[in-house]
Amino acid sequence: MSKPDPRASKSDRDVLDNLGALIGGQIKRGMSKLEEVISDGKKEHADSKFMGYVKVFMDDPAVAAVTPSSRYLVDRTVKAMNLAHAKVIVEYGAARGVMTRRILEKMRPDAKLIAIEFNTPLFEELKKISDPRMIPVHGDVREIEKILAKHGLTGADVIVSGVPFAFFSGRGRHELLTKTSALLNDGGRFVAYQVTTHLIPMLPDYFSKVDTQFEVRNMPPHFVFTALK
Repeated sequence: MSKPDPRASKSDRDVLDNLGALIGGQIKRGMSKLEEVISDGKKEHADSKFMGYVKVFMDDPAVAAVTPSSRYLVDRTVKAMNLAHAKVIVEYGAARGVMTRRILEKMRPDAKLIAIEFNTPLFEELKKISDPRMIPVHGDVREIEKILAKHGLTGADVIVSGVPFAFFSGRGRHELLTKTSALLNDGGRFVAYQVTTHLIPMLPDYFSKVDTQFEVRNMPPHFVFTALK
C-alpha cells in the first residue's frame, strides 16, 4: 500500500484553516453593515439582548457565532449528548447559556454541569442561571484539568463544545482534543457544534467512533460532531 502524500495532507489542512478564517471574516463584515443600519435611527426596533450578543461577537474573535444557537441546533446537540446516564457534564464555551439551559432541562437531578465561559460579558449573563447542579466557571477550556480538579472532579461522562476550534492553532486543537479524550470516562462522548470542518480529520485519531451531522437551521449553519470514547 502506498504511503499518503504529506504534501496533500498539508494542503488539506491549509484549506480547512483558510475556510475558518474566511467564514469568520464574511460574517463579521455582514454584521458590521447590520450595526450601521441599526445605528441610523432604527434602534427602537432592535432586540437589546440580540444586539448585545452581536456586539460581543464583533468585539471578541473567540466567540463562536454571530447569534445565540437556534432551538434546532440546541435540540440536535443535546440529543447527541445522550444525557440519560451522565453524572458529570462539561460545557466548553457556554456563552450566555442558551445551550446550558436545555442541558439542565434534560440532565439527571443528581448530575453536575461545569459550564465554562472565557468572555466576561457573556459569563456575567451565564451566572444569572439559577440551578444548584450548575457550576459556572470564568476560565479557559485549555485549562480543563485544573478546572475539574478545583471542583474535586477527575473526569466527565459528556463534554460538549461550542468553542470554535477554528480559532486555535493546529497544535492547540490537538492539545485540547488530547485533554478532552483523556478526561472522558470510558464510554463517554464528546459533542462539538462547529461552523467549520476542522475536526473532521482529527476526531478519529482520538475517539473510537465519530458521527457527523449538519444543522442548516441556524445562523450560521453548524456541523454537530459526536465522538465516542
